[in-house]
Amino acid sequence: MPHMMARVEVGDFDTWLETHLSNAQNRVSDGMVDGPIYRDIANPNAILVHIAVEDMAQAAQRFQSDAFREANKRSTTIRREFSIAEEQQS
Repeated sequence: MPHMMARVEVGDFDTWLETHLSNAQNRVSDGMVDGPIYRDIANPNAILVHIAVEDMAQAAQRFQSDAFREANKRSTTIRREFSIAEEQQS
């Protein structure tokens, strides 16, 4: 299963977190499983979000949807960068 890491910069962490958590079921419906959220020590408005993704095409559609764009506006997101990774067995 691929994993998506998103580095997100926001205007207000609490507003972003509330919006992120309120959309958890939407992500589950689109085959995404929330992992940990990391908050930058030096910049408390920068976050690293880890999400396991069952279907990258479906996830991509989610991130292009009007619902995601509206949630993005409410969340005070300024910038977002995505990275995709696959877990390697040792």
